Amino acid sequence: MKTRWRDMIYNDFLDCWMVFLGDGKRDYKVRCGDSFELHLGDGVRLSCRMELGWDWYIIVGQSDTKFYLNSNETYKVNI
Repeated sequence: MKTRWRDMIYNDFLDCWMVFLGDGKRDYKVRCGDSFELHLGDGVRLSCRMELGWDWYIIVGQSDTKFYLNSNETYKVNI
């Protein structure tokens, strides 16, 4: 069974987050307003939306809680 979780990493040159789709030819540039699931481990996932202010962050929950992303980390996402 194929995994639906893909790596999302920060691209310094393009100043954006990229999701690698796994076929070696295509990458997905994550844009403001894009929604996706973030894998937190142990089967826990978080529905969120990407936004950009001074830095990239995700918005989660009904109260629009903000979490800033660390550009040195790789995140597992389902987009």
